[in-house]
Amino acid sequence: MHRCRTISFVVIMPIILLACASKPQEKVFPSDQSQIKTPFEQLSFSATRKTAFEDNGKFVMVEGSECIQNADGSAPAVILSFVDMPSYVDSGTVILNGWDLRYLHSDHEVRSLSADITHSKLVTGGGGAPILVFEVEGQLSDQGGDDAYEFCVHYTGIGYNSGVFDARIEGDYSGIDTWALQTEGDGAVSMLESIWSEGALKGSDSIAVIPRGFDFQFDNEFECEFRFPPCRWGDAVDHHVRQVAYSLFQIGASPNPGGNPHWVTQTIFKDNSTRTHWIKTRAALIGGSSVKPHADLLALNPLSGKTNICRNGEDGVVRTETVRLYDLPYDYAVPMLTGWDLNYECGDQHVQRAGIWMHDIQFDPEFNSLEYKVSSILRNKDGAPSFNATHRVTILGLNRLPPPVERVAPDVRIKIR
Repeated sequence: MHRCRTISFVVIMPIILLACASKPQEKVFPSDQSQIKTPFEQLSFSATRKTAFEDNGKFVMVEGSECIQNADGSAPAVILSFVDMPSYVDSGTVILNGWDLRYLHSDHEVRSLSADITHSKLVTGGGGAPILVFEVEGQLSDQGGDDAYEFCVHYTGIGYNSGVFDARIEGDYSGIDTWALQTEGDGAVSMLESIWSEGALKGSDSIAVIPRGFDFQFDNEFECEFRFPPCRWGDAVDHHVRQVAYSLFQIGASPNPGGNPHWVTQTIFKDNSTRTHWIKTRAALIGGSSVKPHADLLALNPLSGKTNICRNGEDGVVRTETVRLYDLPYDYAVPMLTGWDLNYECGDQHVQRAGIWMHDIQFDPEFNSLEYKVSSILRNKDGAPSFNATHRVTILGLNRLPPPVERVAPDVRIKIR
């Protein structure tokens, strides 16, 4: 069961009007009361950003993170981000390369967990520098929805001159979202199939699927607790967490024979048992002869029950892994976090903090090498038992178009007798 849908919102953003003064009709993203930061949110917002690599006039890669605290656990935290791009950029997009969620006070069970880039747009024209604008939602909530939390998004933005590459971005504004209800009878591992039949991608185009987000939520059920009334039908419920995982797998580098890109996303969201829950994923596409993806699959295996092998004496701290790749066959290489698996060792637990994110990306075109770091955390308030974390990365390779062939007029000599 899946559905792809596009949601159009309209609002005039003052900062965009300043950048695009000659285009008064430019409208980007919604502006409703749910997105106006409260004083609490305004005081607890932080952001970092840096240029990871740039080939002036051709290509730029920016990495960054933004964090916001939300006092209302019943609603998602919303971040609207603006990334200035060099003047030569006329095409670009953003990749969800990590997330970090934590309750601000103690640990709790979990009802919903999400990190989702809901909209993205490169705004150009008007004489100003291009701006990559994107909107992100994240949420960590329990049954009551009354616990404050912090949401951090980690992203990679890319921009390029379309005259240098044959690469077109599809489904960028609202992404391509697919959702399903995973019942207990379906098992612990979901399988969401997505297909894109719009846009201008051709059957011969090589494509790469860009991760944009996920949203997990336990379904309502009959529940009895110490309260009045003690039992309720269709009650919003929360549970401990044993394992949360995501794996995006594109089927080949080219669309299927019908010319429509097709990919599969596997997920796991469970405690020691298998619970009925809702899943939504989001992605975008980039395709063309310049696109050369190197995809990798993370096969997800559900964990059940408690185990006797666990490290109760170890604190739950952030772990960081450094990855280095050499001799990549691309002019430019962009890492995309397309698979991750976080799980407690001994059994299900409350959650205080959960997340996995990529950072410190370095691309060296002289040696065609790429280096990046991946950090992860899953802990309750005590930091014990320990946790396991695995990940997979898809490399988005981009190759420049060959220079045009210069035609030289033949040297014709005419001999007259």
